[in-house]
Amino acid sequence: MRSFLVDGRVYDIVRNLLPEGELLEPFEADATPTSSAYPLNHSYVGAVSLAGDSGALKKALAGSSFDRIPVIEMDPADPISGARQLMHVMQEELTALRRQLGESRRASAQLRNETMQLNIRLRELERLLYDLGNPQFFKALAWQPTGAMAVLMPAETLTQRLPVNAVSLSSIDLWFPQTVMPVIEALSVSITDASGLTHLAEVQRPEMGIETGWLRFVLPELIEGVGRDCTLVLTWRGENPLEVGLAQPVADVRFRATSSAAQPHEHTLAVQVWHALGGVRLPTPAPLLSGRASLTTRDATFIASSALPHPSLISVPTSAKDHVTTAYWSREQVIMVHPSRQGAVCAIVRDVPFPNLTHISALINVGHPRSPSLNFAIGVAPAGAVDNDGLWHRRLGPWVTGMPAHSWGQAHCLPLEPLGKTFDLLLAVSIAGDVPNDMSWGFFRGFRFATGDSLG
Repeated sequence: MRSFLVDGRVYDIVRNLLPEGELLEPFEADATPTSSAYPLNHSYVGAVSLAGDSGALKKALAGSSFDRIPVIEMDPADPISGARQLMHVMQEELTALRRQLGESRRASAQLRNETMQLNIRLRELERLLYDLGNPQFFKALAWQPTGAMAVLMPAETLTQRLPVNAVSLSSIDLWFPQTVMPVIEALSVSITDASGLTHLAEVQRPEMGIETGWLRFVLPELIEGVGRDCTLVLTWRGENPLEVGLAQPVADVRFRATSSAAQPHEHTLAVQVWHALGGVRLPTPAPLLSGRASLTTRDATFIASSALPHPSLISVPTSAKDHVTTAYWSREQVIMVHPSRQGAVCAIVRDVPFPNLTHISALINVGHPRSPSLNFAIGVAPAGAVDNDGLWHRRLGPWVTGMPAHSWGQAHCLPLEPLGKTFDLLLAVSIAGDVPNDMSWGFFRGFRFATGDSLG
């Protein structure tokens, strides 16, 4: 609210000169800006003093926030001169207000234009989301397991910095090569956001067994606020050591998995991070292949490729004239299958001693940076069965297709028939496209064997 500061001795004169709606603030002639009697309630357009006292008033205002307002002298014997000065000050104030109004209108127009552009972009994003099926959640980060493991001792803590935004984080998936429920319930999993707040996650119990090794930890509420990155903290409270899967090694020490009781690992944790909309919960991590009522996984064992018998080829396309081979590479500690441009190539690892197998998963990797995209599949058969009937295709699990160079993943298979105490492991690789097979290194780096009770 803007008004005039008026000497009480000329207040009545000024009141008669100005419109009734104009605010006037009287003050005593001997008051100063620091005294309790000095008015400080408004923003003043100007001040009116008795003729001859303007110098004293300017001196009094010099120590306040009103030292720049114009001071008008009002002579009771000649009020017309003072009225002209009042009109001049009011005209300048009106001009300034009009200028501010114009600037406000220009700013409003600019903001409205920017808002329209933003609304157009939001509508485009909305249409894109609906075209994609209106997803309610998405995978923000995926570091695939490589076969390396971190061992957590009792009361040990493992921290992993995540290069994702903590806001809207919903769930964390971790990979356990040799552990299943309910042992994992002794593991505490939490997220520390950029502000230092800790958010505890709870393990989501699957309806049946865990076939693939992934376990999901769900936050009770989405993380809110502003935060660019966050830290995953694992604390093991069990009585025996716990093995957690690791992903690829990284050069940046900030993102290496760090233990409270040992030297930092060169790897990151194998982890999948999910973001979601508010109120949306991810589905229960039911078994990937067998559905909700096929088997219960009671135990799991991770076996490196170096612990298996060496492979040999069992099927090669009859028209293949390019380089096709399989071998165990001790330097990489992998089983390599090199496919043909003409079709899939299948290798066999014979007489694997592992009774009661109910599910097998393989850690797969396209090993060469100049390799074409590859397809992978694994299978199991009773020992010698494929030699007798040749039906290796029907014993494979689902194909993992289109893996580009240097990518990682998992292939899975459920046995279709009783296996006995030993079985044959089938490893199939093909090229995803009609391209030369140069450097087609299909690597099988390790296998997770699960046992349990078949429920038919």
